[in-house]
Amino acid sequence: MFFITLIKFLGITLNPAGINQRGRIMKKQPALFISHGSPMMAIEESKTSLFLQALGKSLMKPKAIVVFSAHFDRVNDIVITAGKQPKTIHDFFGFPKPLYKLQYQAHGSPELAQQIAKRFQEAGLKPKLDEQQGWDHGVWIPLRLMFPKADIPIVQVSINSSLGASHNYEYGKLLASLRDENILIIGSGNISHNLREFFNPTFGSKQRVTAFATWVNKHLSNGQVAPLLNYLDEAPDVLFNHPTQEHFLPLIATMGASGTGKAEMIHQDIERDILAMDAYRFN
Repeated sequence: MFFITLIKFLGITLNPAGINQRGRIMKKQPALFISHGSPMMAIEESKTSLFLQALGKSLMKPKAIVVFSAHFDRVNDIVITAGKQPKTIHDFFGFPKPLYKLQYQAHGSPELAQQIAKRFQEAGLKPKLDEQQGWDHGVWIPLRLMFPKADIPIVQVSINSSLGASHNYEYGKLLASLRDENILIIGSGNISHNLREFFNPTFGSKQRVTAFATWVNKHLSNGQVAPLLNYLDEAPDVLFNHPTQEHFLPLIATMGASGTGKAEMIHQDIERDILAMDAYRFN
């Protein structure tokens, strides 16, 4: 009884046997979706930057992190980062100079990249390993806040906005069991992402963002996968909130990695009435 109580206190999830084949206690990570917002979050304090700092401190330290980022969208391909020391990419323009000096020197994991590639291959897919791809700002900006020591290896898996929600959902499903190996899976995008409206808002924009975000939360909180996979036809004001789809598909991939599709909202905010910064945890 003491052992069970201690395990619960430590927040460790066991498989039915409680022990893996090597006799070690197994640790399960959640799958997370985070809204990474503007690159300015790297140098300006906001509700979301403070949330991400607290979120990193609240998590059991993972062995590795796998990220589906909105800024790693590869049409017709599945690409997996396989470099040992990927560079920090400043893939944005017109921001203050200090932002371009920031680095996030987390290592990659070629070994984990190979394991992930094998999962895709066994599903009949043909992934590509990329040893040159660096960390885009959908990766390094939130992770720099969550894990500032940069001491956790990272692998990115591309999304594919040309194939739609169901394919990206299947990508996540292939990686779901990695969570049982103390590997954290993160989708990094935004609940809403309309940059034209962000810089030139029109009347009623906040209401349209709120309606969409409320719809997403309703289905995630109830574990209703089908409507979310069909969000382009069912969600209110969907093309207003996502004129292009790359910032929503990381949520879909993370949902695939969840096993259940049921999530808890762990952060909520709207920046400048247009950029919904909600975050979700799939246990």
